[in-house]
Amino acid sequence: MAHRDIVVLHNELISNQEITFDLPQKPYILVITIHSDSVSNEWRNICCDWIVKSEQCYWALAWGHECSIWDDALDWSYLEFCNYDLPEDDDYNLMTTWHEDQTLDEVIEFAESVVVNTLPQQDLYQIIVLNIH
Repeated sequence: MAHRDIVVLHNELISNQEITFDLPQKPYILVITIHSDSVSNEWRNICCDWIVKSEQCYWALAWGHECSIWDDALDWSYLEFCNYDLPEDDDYNLMTTWHEDQTLDEVIEFAESVVVNTLPQQDLYQIIVLNIH
């Protein structure tokens, strides 16, 4: 088995403002850290659609303010993306979780522990930490 590396990349988003960067073009795991208590429902849905439509996010872990609402919004975006018909095992699948009772370090450690078993085989695995302020 080839050696695989995990890289953790951090990106910042300002809540309720235009999203100005692209998500990776290879499979990744996303850790969403919600630091803002003023995220509009509309913007949250836009952000979740953006994540799902990347078709490369295989696991999204939500942490911070109202993280369970983010988890639900991601699930709804994914279901809409799939026309409410869950795909076969070999198609694009998205797993979501929320982590309101864990530290951010614990969430990232969890993401690192599941990355190799979740993503399609590749030499470099990416965990994207999306900090929402």
